[in-house]
Amino acid sequence: MGNAIVCLTRGYPHSIGYDQLIKRNDAIYKIFGNKYDVVIFHEGNINERHQRYIKASTPLNFIFKDISHIWSKGYEGMCRFQSVQLFEQCKDYDYIMRIDEDCVLERLDVDPFENMGDNIYAYSVYWGESHSETNATLPGAISKLTKVPVEEFYNNKFPYTNVGVAKVSFFVTDPMYSILYILANSQSQRINRWGDLPLLGSLLQIYAKDKVMQIKGLIYHHGTHNVTVSNV
Repeated sequence: MGNAIVCLTRGYPHSIGYDQLIKRNDAIYKIFGNKYDVVIFHEGNINERHQRYIKASTPLNFIFKDISHIWSKGYEGMCRFQSVQLFEQCKDYDYIMRIDEDCVLERLDVDPFENMGDNIYAYSVYWGESHSETNATLPGAISKLTKVPVEEFYNNKFPYTNVGVAKVSFFVTDPMYSILYILANSQSQRINRWGDLPLLGSLLQIYAKDKVMQIKGLIYHHGTHNVTVSNV
């Protein structure tokens, strides 16, 4: 058991493709040092030479995990992994901190692992879901399975999941796990591209509303959306 910092990344044909990942890793080392395992999930396409290159760039305790045996290609596969398979793969850890490949920490005043208390999840900020197909189909699917009215959970108060801390046991134990598994593996998930942000955010409001906290003293840059998130 213990804690880990995790991300899902892709393999690149040339080592320069890992520049963003290395920036992320460097920032993690500056803040946490070698305190925790740093688990890199990949689609089986980060070869041993590139793994050595990544390890040599930053002195962290890296663990590379090939998930090609469970990987479904495309955006839908990524969402499925982040929604349920990530927790399955991390079941030997107490807590995991997800810091995506394109997220670079700039400041973190308090180690969130040490500040979780009895909370289930720690988030940076809340974020709304903008994907119209998701908004049209996911709330009803969740409500049908949980018997909870849509207005009680689908309100755009969803954790910005690219950086967050989760208590793994909660996500691999029923009722959370069963609902996550059904929704993440459904045909509707593939058709409508249900993401981990509204899925996890909705279920956290249903099953752990009073056990979600905000990570204070945090600043990081999210490259995909080109935004700087600050809780300072």
